[in-house]
Amino acid sequence: FPAPPLIWENPVRRRVKAWGPSAMPPGREPRRLWPLVLGALALQVGCSTGSGVARLGLPRVHVGCGAPAFLAGARAMASRGVSAVAMAAKRLAGGGHTPGSDDESDDVFTGLRRSEAQLLDAAIDVARGAEEKLVSLRRRHHSGKAGVGGHASVQDVLEGGATGLYGAAMGAGAQAEPASELASRLPEWSALEVHADMLRDLHLRDLVMDEARARALTLEHDGIVLDLTRNRVTEETVARLLDLARAAGLEAKVRAMVGGEPINLTEDRPVLHLALRRPKGAGESLVVDGEDVLAQIHEVRDRVDAFARALRAGEHRGATGKRLKNFIVVGIGGSSLGPSFLYEALKATKLAAELGDRTVRFLANIDEVDTARAIHGLDPAETLVIITSKSFRTRETLINGCTLREWLVEGLQEGSVSEADVLAKHVAACTCEPGAALAWGVSRELTFEFWDWVGGRYSVTSSVGQLPIALAFGPESFASFLEGAASVDDHFVNAPLEANLPVLMGLVGIWNTNFQDHRSRAIFPYCEALWRLPAHVQQVDMESNGKRVTRVGEKLDYCVGEVCFGEPGTTGQHSFFQLLHMGQVVPADFIGFVATPHPMSHETVHVEGSQVSHHDELMANFFAQPDALALGCQAHELRAQGVPEHLIAHRTFPGDRPSNCLLLPRLTPYTVGQILALYEHRTAVQGFVWGLNSFDQWGVELGKNLAADVREQIVTARRTGGPALANVPATASLLQRYLSLQSEALEDVVEEDELPSLASPRVRACMGETPEDPCPLEM
Repeated sequence: FPAPPLIWENPVRRRVKAWGPSAMPPGREPRRLWPLVLGALALQVGCSTGSGVARLGLPRVHVGCGAPAFLAGARAMASRGVSAVAMAAKRLAGGGHTPGSDDESDDVFTGLRRSEAQLLDAAIDVARGAEEKLVSLRRRHHSGKAGVGGHASVQDVLEGGATGLYGAAMGAGAQAEPASELASRLPEWSALEVHADMLRDLHLRDLVMDEARARALTLEHDGIVLDLTRNRVTEETVARLLDLARAAGLEAKVRAMVGGEPINLTEDRPVLHLALRRPKGAGESLVVDGEDVLAQIHEVRDRVDAFARALRAGEHRGATGKRLKNFIVVGIGGSSLGPSFLYEALKATKLAAELGDRTVRFLANIDEVDTARAIHGLDPAETLVIITSKSFRTRETLINGCTLREWLVEGLQEGSVSEADVLAKHVAACTCEPGAALAWGVSRELTFEFWDWVGGRYSVTSSVGQLPIALAFGPESFASFLEGAASVDDHFVNAPLEANLPVLMGLVGIWNTNFQDHRSRAIFPYCEALWRLPAHVQQVDMESNGKRVTRVGEKLDYCVGEVCFGEPGTTGQHSFFQLLHMGQVVPADFIGFVATPHPMSHETVHVEGSQVSHHDELMANFFAQPDALALGCQAHELRAQGVPEHLIAHRTFPGDRPSNCLLLPRLTPYTVGQILALYEHRTAVQGFVWGLNSFDQWGVELGKNLAADVREQIVTARRTGGPALANVPATASLLQRYLSLQSEALEDVVEEDELPSLASPRVRACMGETPEDPCPLEM
């Protein structure tokens, strides 16, 4: 019978297939056919409605309505009989039962909507008729009357039953409910749960030995090799995951994103960071709200390039006439993590020669220690401060920016330089609010815009990343980085799902999270230059997909997001790989390069009787660790090695721990752009399938608001000499102790001469405070 591929491997389908002309089951009691009939009908109508696949020529019905109820009913009928389940469905459909009550006959419906119970009630009536027809077909077949048309007749019965269920769905009021974004309501999700149970006894040590499977699970694009073989997946698993992606509307959601539709529903904004990577001169345009977005992007990009060239050539100098060679980027979150990851990566390539005596530092933390480190040893006359803030209202960034502005003014006014000259020559800004930057004191010429449709964690390919990278290494380096990102963007948008690297990375992540019960993942770049990559991906992923509701506000009933961490190899091996091998299961990504970005003057060294190169030694570990995690080491292997019996249990590695491998040619700006885009799109894929809005971040707001309340209590307590107040008694007690002991603690602090005084009137004025108000920095 016509059905999506998932049905053909389902146990229900296998039994229904057996009713064809070659193997109609004899002697089966009619009541035993109930779960089979209802299950087959459930999958038929569930797939055609839940995913919009018009296999039966039926229009789409409410997403998620049908399959959960049908499958629950089918399972219950197999164990409890038709009559009890039919009565329970009628009670629930009529509103006479609350799911999850103590009624034993009703507990199979826990979590179902009333409309789904109504649909199940109607399905039972439809299934009665379908069963009678199937029993009749069986009798005809065994009497020799069915002929070759027996299987086709089964198809007719199921198609008729599915049509009846569609009519029942329309009459059950399901169309009145809003469309659900919950992936768990899709039949493809339920099918994956069944499939996962069927794979529980498979071990990776057996799966990885299948050469045909290895070929099928290894993909390539533009020099990138992605190896998925060390996951507990088969080709069938991938096919089912792709079915889930299609059912969740992944392709349509990607098209909506690149087309500029406002898919960030809570902020009513488009999501257009991919547009930042589009090349100039391709004749493209992207009009959003009447504005050509690509034209705006290229205008700002040209302005940044022109400024970077002028400064690097010595045409733009500091207020004293000195060459500007030190750049301090002030920003937090995406305004810091993305650019710092990129800078550290490129600094290890041949672009180091372009850096020369220039230095780039990043100031993110409000802690004075971070500020002191940022300015230590620098001459204000040779320093450009770059304030990076989307709103130009981020408190940590403004406080740090005000402190550095005062540091510049104090350091340069000794040479009779005006404050206006300092701000005009030594401060630049990247922001969505150029008016706010201008009011703060940044010149219009050194204000470089980006837009509210760029999330902070996706902003490294905007002026946020371009300005410091172009200043440090030259504009061409950033252009190459954008080209690498654009290569993966085009692949993500246009490649078929089954050959799409970020799509499959995201789907395998969903498989490990939701169907293998792994709640974290790790990233191990076997390249020291990428030491900041895990921190950047951590924000991209956890801030995007760390949600509790779908994008339309439904509370999630499945886990989303992963706790993401990482460290470069091989240092991570000597830190936490003990847990990875013998403790909790943590899926991992291993990233390696064919060639080192930084060859040593001597290619090899002589160690333990052999010549060894640094890069070969590094990559030997890159290849060995994923295999060790997958294969493990069994007791009989240890005994064969002569390990004492009392140590066998301690030295047994269970293996069966999943990982992916990414192999690229060499670390360059281009390949760094590729890696960035791979992980950005992996995050988007998971958010789209999970039904999330991956482009807002309301979870960061509550702590900020509470911090403002605490700050007010600190100021009030200092002003009045009274006790500090807080809603939580423990917080009030700690706060009071902080205030009472702080004066004693400050006596032991060595003053840092380079930092401006916290009581500076200029710093207060910078933050918008009057002389009568307590300085917000005096906390």
